[in-house]
Amino acid sequence: MTTDNGAFSTASLELVKRELGGIREFYESRMNAEIPPLREEVERIGSQLTKLQDARRQGEKQSLLLQYGGDRSRVMFGKYAGMDHLDLACARSLLSAQLREPSGASPRMLEDWQSNLKAAMDSTTAGQGDELVDTQEARALWDDVNLETAVAPLFNAVQMPSNPFQIPLQLGDVNWYPGTENTAVTSSAPATARQTMTAHELVAEVPWSYDLDEDAVIAMMDELRRSLLRNAHEVIDDVILNGDTTAQNNINADGAAITANTAGSGHFLIGFDGLLHLPLVDNDAMANNHNAAVSADMFNEIRGKLGKYGVRPSDLAYITDVGTFIKALTVDSFRTLDKFGPQATVLTGQLGAVEGIPVIVSEQMRLADADGKVTSGGNANTKGRLLIVNRSQWRVGFKRELTIETVRDAQKRQNIMVVSFRIALQERSGSRATATHTALQYNITGV
Repeated sequence: MTTDNGAFSTASLELVKRELGGIREFYESRMNAEIPPLREEVERIGSQLTKLQDARRQGEKQSLLLQYGGDRSRVMFGKYAGMDHLDLACARSLLSAQLREPSGASPRMLEDWQSNLKAAMDSTTAGQGDELVDTQEARALWDDVNLETAVAPLFNAVQMPSNPFQIPLQLGDVNWYPGTENTAVTSSAPATARQTMTAHELVAEVPWSYDLDEDAVIAMMDELRRSLLRNAHEVIDDVILNGDTTAQNNINADGAAITANTAGSGHFLIGFDGLLHLPLVDNDAMANNHNAAVSADMFNEIRGKLGKYGVRPSDLAYITDVGTFIKALTVDSFRTLDKFGPQATVLTGQLGAVEGIPVIVSEQMRLADADGKVTSGGNANTKGRLLIVNRSQWRVGFKRELTIETVRDAQKRQNIMVVSFRIALQERSGSRATATHTALQYNITGV
């Protein structure tokens, strides 16, 4: 599947596309034979789609890394063989915490650990020492996170030099008049506006009992890094889609109250309302109770609610859950990526398109209750949802990218890795109650 330098080959990516096409043909043949798919078949197809999507993402990731700056340098030998500078940065963070509070540590062991780590860092920076690692590691980790997200890349990203940060918007419309020779025309004073973005912080702590043996630390680096990447890209997409500042009857925990300390739900209270909140709460005229199975009309029906914002396919994107996507494979107007070629990979997470509009499948788009909200407890959450959004009308901002710090708690004998970032989401009009650029089809049955 890969070339000698680790990148996915063009042939491999084409194979992934053909396999996705084969899945669609298999599913259609079952439906045409009037054999209702068993739940096990749906789950199996969903699992295969997830694997293929991950493989395609990995191929894109490798290609981008090679295109922009080449593959990362890795340690060639020694205890840290195979690690890149980001893995080493995580190990260094643990070592630094240990050096600050060396209780119970052997000075000789810490000295050896520090020597080995410095030598490994030198090898990843072509003999330039570890002074470059500070500037490289955060950028590398953030690039990895961005490549894995499916929803965040849909929107223009803004690096916020201050918090809050005000962004000037385009001028308002000007007035046009018939012209008369040698006669001045009435001038227009275009209205101006600006958008204020406020970043909010998300923080996670990862504690574990400390082990001063360097080999144990090395063994855990790969799993630690993969966990950080997975959790970071999942929570970014999650809050962009599902953010809701209301603690009682939150759209993600309807029928209950959550707090900032509620495990698995507290992050929804980040400080801004997400994409789904607009049609479900702010302007519920933009939500439609489909109350039927997946159909071709379902896509056009919800697109029609956007009015002028739904004209250009290039500005639009559908976002849906896995179950709804699988059922949509039977819709004639739904084109899987094997049918529309290289354009399928324009947006991360895209596996299909309807009339030129990309369909993004997100694991963070959960099944919901019949009212479009996720019921607390989950027993009634069996209905699909389809969101359509005009991408030009939303902005995502970052005041601080992913930051990793490590401290020690001597009383509990733990290392604590603290991971944090600051993110903002703002819709362009400034009036969610009247905004018509985002719409939702909910209560999709049979998924």
